[in-house]
Amino acid sequence: MKNLIISVFIIFIASGCSSLKSASEDFFSMDTIMNIKVWSKTQKEADNILSVSQQKINNLNNLLSRQVATSDITKINNANGKPTTVNETTYNALKNTYELAQFTNGAFDPTTAILADLWGIGTENPKIPTKIEIEQALKSTGYKNILFLDNNQIQLLNGAQLDLGGIGKGYATDFILDNLNTPILANLGGNIGALGQNPNSDDGFWNIGIADPDKTSSYIASIKIKDKSIVTSGDYERYFEKNGIRYHHIFDTKTGFPVQNELRAVTVIDNISSRADALTTALFVMGLKNGMDFCKKNNITALFITNDKKIYTTQKIDISLSKGSNYEIKSV
Repeated sequence: MKNLIISVFIIFIASGCSSLKSASEDFFSMDTIMNIKVWSKTQKEADNILSVSQQKINNLNNLLSRQVATSDITKINNANGKPTTVNETTYNALKNTYELAQFTNGAFDPTTAILADLWGIGTENPKIPTKIEIEQALKSTGYKNILFLDNNQIQLLNGAQLDLGGIGKGYATDFILDNLNTPILANLGGNIGALGQNPNSDDGFWNIGIADPDKTSSYIASIKIKDKSIVTSGDYERYFEKNGIRYHHIFDTKTGFPVQNELRAVTVIDNISSRADALTTALFVMGLKNGMDFCKKNNITALFITNDKKIYTTQKIDISLSKGSNYEIKSV
């Protein structure tokens, strides 16, 4: 099994009291450990909301995960370039994914499966591929290799292979944010969805910790959010090191190599978790300057964590450094 960082964030709730009943559960889905905590007027309602949420996430996993042998994504990947009819949910998710790839000019790209398999990052046998292997993989990489046909049919060109691991948890978080109306705190493998008033906080906000890239069990800062999703991508989630170089799971599809720049992590705060999910990857690939410019141009709320222990924020974010943190906040 992959050696996964379970959570990018430390979640903590301010002291307080609430008459609401709560239900919470840890479970495994989308190749990671997840947790959902629900508050409602009765215990039965809380338990039911938790059950429905977990079932919906598992259903999405069965459609969108290439690790599931019967999923729509697996069927498309195994079709050898032939049109494949998929569930409407899958079709719509892929169209949205394509549009996000187009929006970021390919900085986020859902066709990195061949590159991911070639490098093996996160497996027991990672490696640095040869130049020839990378050049061959790049021939099959690129979101423009996805064709959308009538009647919910998808076709892949040039041997492309889909991997929605960089956005699937976002769709699961969107279900919670879009379809429920009770206080919920969902940590779906690092995708945080905070819905409604925090019943254990005087101001109703949820306080979310930003993980220390060098020690992910600690946090360097915290952000207050409400009815938002917060997502982070970093070079510490899945990686291996060789000759002093860290090779991580975020690929530059122009080079076929993991991105090497001044960034350690990017966090995006957005109403739409799937969008935030894609943008964290894209902004990491763009780097600090281009990423900041992209955020300003498109009104994206994000923060960038750099190698020199600085946190750059794109606009007003309710952020505070943790006690003893050796990072510096640079608002631009």
